[in-house]
Amino acid sequence: MLKSKRLSWSALRKKDYEIALFQTAHPRERKGYQMVYRGIINGENHSDVVSKVFKMFNIKDLIPKNYQGRTVMSGDIIMIVDHYERKRYYQLQSGGWAEVNRLHVC
Repeated sequence: MLKSKRLSWSALRKKDYEIALFQTAHPRERKGYQMVYRGIINGENHSDVVSKVFKMFNIKDLIPKNYQGRTVMSGDIIMIVDHYERKRYYQLQSGGWAEVNRLHVC
């Protein structure tokens, strides 16, 4: 007899999000953002994804081997592409992540 595996609702809601991380050459600069990483992260929502990105690039054992940027700091921007192909941009500020306009990345 086969045992069925029960999935929690949170496991069913998780989806893959395309992300890109933008940084300046020096922390806290306001211009000159360059994409330093692009990839896929599994999460429940945008809040979950930015939290995972912060951990991934600030915990040495989680940093991808091909990553050449620095740790995530104030001013860095994450782009998240959702399931409807909409792009949202979030900047790490002193109070946490805040949604920003794409103009910051140009």
